[in-house]
Amino acid sequence: MALHEIGEHSYVEGTPGYAACELYFRQTFLFLLKRFDWSFARKRVRLQRSGEVWALPPDCLRIVELGGLRHWRKYGACVVPEVDGWSDGDVWVVYTSSECAMEGIIPDDVPDFAQVMIFHLAAAICGCVSGDEGKRQELLEKAEGVLREAALLDATQDASNDQHPLESMLNNSITV
Repeated sequence: MALHEIGEHSYVEGTPGYAACELYFRQTFLFLLKRFDWSFARKRVRLQRSGEVWALPPDCLRIVELGGLRHWRKYGACVVPEVDGWSDGDVWVVYTSSECAMEGIIPDDVPDFAQVMIFHLAAAICGCVSGDEGKRQELLEKAEGVLREAALLDATQDASNDQHPLESMLNNSITV
């Protein structure tokens, strides 16, 4: 689909379009995951303490929330408490995971993110395939517009609690 955006119609091994997609797919995916707290890529885990630091999971791209420490700093793949930030309890992190990007799989239930990915990937490969800087800028502008809409929709749905108050009753049989 990204190739189609720049006027290419075949994804065939050995072609410049194929090589560009293979080169830029993962890094574009990771770039987009880092830009926003996408609910589909979010994980929550308890951190393991190692001496005076807590190790972050290897797939942690971005810390969304950290609990159990009052004041802390991130150094590489570790969280280090400040002087007054120590805790004897559990330390946990909510973070954006790179897992789906490393597997190369965009979940089916996030079509808005997929659309953002298409435009950003098309902009990334445009230079390698067509060399048209005007088209690349056009795709980046389109990608940013779609990104704002997709991020707003994701945040709105994630923070929403719009379940029908009678849903559980409506889903039960009234003739027992």
